[in-house]
Amino acid sequence: MGVSTRMLRLISSSLIGGVLIFIGIDHFLNTEWYVPIVPSLLGVPEFWVLFSGVVEIVVGLGLLFPKTRTYASLSGAWLMVFLYIANANMWINNIPLDGITYSTPWHVARLVIQIILILLLCWIGEITPFKGKEKLYHQLEVFEGRITSMGFSSGHRFVIGQWNDTPFGSFNDIMWVTPNQKRILVCGDEKIASYISSMYTFEEVVIQPISIIKNPNGLQIQTNSIEISLEWSKGFTIPFRRSLFFIKNVESWFAKVFFKTKTYGITNNYRKEWYMINHLSKVIQCEGYMNNETLGTLSNIDERCGFGFSDPPRKPSSVLVKTHIL
Repeated sequence: MGVSTRMLRLISSSLIGGVLIFIGIDHFLNTEWYVPIVPSLLGVPEFWVLFSGVVEIVVGLGLLFPKTRTYASLSGAWLMVFLYIANANMWINNIPLDGITYSTPWHVARLVIQIILILLLCWIGEITPFKGKEKLYHQLEVFEGRITSMGFSSGHRFVIGQWNDTPFGSFNDIMWVTPNQKRILVCGDEKIASYISSMYTFEEVVIQPISIIKNPNGLQIQTNSIEISLEWSKGFTIPFRRSLFFIKNVESWFAKVFFKTKTYGITNNYRKEWYMINHLSKVIQCEGYMNNETLGTLSNIDERCGFGFSDPPRKPSSVLVKTHIL
């Protein structure tokens, strides 16, 4: 890291820290000015104004000192997210401040500024894609590929892994839950199956070839007894790397809230695992057969699969992922 970058981080953290301390103090000096924008659902608006003022002062002070800067940056980023609830409340309900009701362009500009502040705080604390190489990278086992998951109206649920770059080379695997909750691992290699089953829970392990043919927007999967063909939507790409710290402390929370899954956890054999999602698509069409009998229509995964610390997203999906295991 160059001296100029360190200096920019120092200046930015000092400026934001100073502003947060000033605004935090102002919450105590001009409490009534902030009261109107506190959502009524929270109740006792004066308490929330003063509480947020305390948090702003603490975060601001933390940004001023190198030893606490990373944690203060992460806390500050979350603070910006939660404070925007008040700004959104002001926008949605046209709440005036000092008798002035602000227009939509003003609120849009306010949202953009909030996002910039969140990204800037993450950059200051080096807790996002800006962090660079992981300190433990040389100790990590990295698996890069695609995970596709879906359920069927018959009750069968599948998590299909197509791994292109791993310590074992390329391979495919299928984690399968039957309607009676029996968890089965299907894999074409005994050594790889042993590795996977040491980290996840299965009642049965089946060693048999898995053929996966990739189309421009879908897959065709075939084993001795299972045939599945599917298509996914265009989806969206996450165009930047995230640090493992960020994936564990921030991204995993969003994954749990919005997708009912986790991007970090501890495996059955006490190893740490991070999922870095690079592209997410919705499975929009799927046909499945077992021993030439239909598996039924495509459905959500409403019941837990229970393979390990994380379940697949509730809605059928296909993600490009880079998995890190320590």
